[in-house]
Amino acid sequence: MDKLKENQAAYYPGCALLTIDRAYNNSSKLVSKKMGIELVELQDYNCCGIGEMKSVGAVSMYLPLRNMMLAKSRLGSKDLVMACSVCYHEFSRSITRVRENKNELAEVNAIFKEAGEIEGEFIPDGEARHILEFLYNEKGVDEVKKNTVKPLKGLKAAPYYGCLYSRPSMYTFTDKKPNLDNSERPRFMHDFLEAMGAEVVFYGNEVQCCGGRNVVQDEETSFKLCSQTLSKAKKAGADFLVLICPKCAGALDVNQPKIVEKFGKDSELPVVYLTQLMALAFGFSKKEAEFSDMISDPLRVLKEKGF
Repeated sequence: MDKLKENQAAYYPGCALLTIDRAYNNSSKLVSKKMGIELVELQDYNCCGIGEMKSVGAVSMYLPLRNMMLAKSRLGSKDLVMACSVCYHEFSRSITRVRENKNELAEVNAIFKEAGEIEGEFIPDGEARHILEFLYNEKGVDEVKKNTVKPLKGLKAAPYYGCLYSRPSMYTFTDKKPNLDNSERPRFMHDFLEAMGAEVVFYGNEVQCCGGRNVVQDEETSFKLCSQTLSKAKKAGADFLVLICPKCAGALDVNQPKIVEKFGKDSELPVVYLTQLMALAFGFSKKEAEFSDMISDPLRVLKEKGF
């Protein structure tokens, strides 16, 4: 595969974004290209492991780090952009651990050598980049304003960052690197939404966990956490809960009918991805932004608001 050209970035979709969360994947590509960066999908990538193999040490780190190696060897990129906060956590955790522990780095490289599919050793000199942080730092708020041709006037948006976009800071280095978001009070999504003309709603649960990673083991707790977030945002006047993670979408959007059945209409609130709203503001159609993919029916509210 050819190396990346100027204004291209290595992109890792992970497991969900090519299937159930294709709306997030496609809208991320649309808005990135509109802002001047083409996301080039990494070929032959593997699942990040989503923490399921932490108990076996180096093997769990090998899974995300193999993708970092592929980005470097095939695309010539040390960094890798991703739109899933869970993937971002797993990549950041693995990179940080092998940077700080030479023994673990040696164990990971032993697996690379045994696998024999990629030449050389892994050197932890690259970064995992969340799509929100990437666009914010590489292009910024002014670029969002410049590309906004259909301002989101009249839309009240409740940003939901979830728990893994900016935490734990021991892996993400939020609050330690000045270009990164705040670990407890992130602002990047707020700034983008305001730049598009939306009214940002404060509701207090912006970084609350949705319980999405544990919904199979503990559905009751996950549904309760989701209900709290949805009802607080709705009570604060939000038209939408705005996400940047497919795992959060699984909890708050896909499971919303069950949550409403259990906790009532107070938990009923349309859920969208930030990049879908960006696509709309940038002049793409609702069909191109794939709002119809969302279970919680954001199209109804968009129609009511004149979009």
